[in-house]
Amino acid sequence: SCPAVKVDKDEETVVLDDEYPDMTPEDLQDELSDSAPRWILWSVKIERDDGRVQFPLLLVFFSPESCNQRQKMLYSSCTPFIAQSFDISKVHELKDLDDLTFDKLKQFHAANVTR
Repeated sequence: SCPAVKVDKDEETVVLDDEYPDMTPEDLQDELSDSAPRWILWSVKIERDDGRVQFPLLLVFFSPESCNQRQKMLYSSCTPFIAQSFDISKVHELKDLDDLTFDKLKQFHAANVTR
């Protein structure tokens, strides 16, 4: 499953927004609001050229241009905490939900791998 995490505006706490089981990144685009920031934790199946299969855990921070400045500041300030909570060193930021694709997730994974 792919959990999406958000900030509860009233309580100013980080909460699980929803879990999206067995969903492609492209399907998730239809489920998420394109005007509300979210952190998306994604495990992507990557088949390597040598036959190995990996399931890297990626943290995607969706921060749309259309959200207000207060939301942007609140989410940006919480992002390091979210990454640390999931023990993830690299956060990948998206500004447009249309960019949430399997190919983009593979690019994010490739950017994390040191050769």
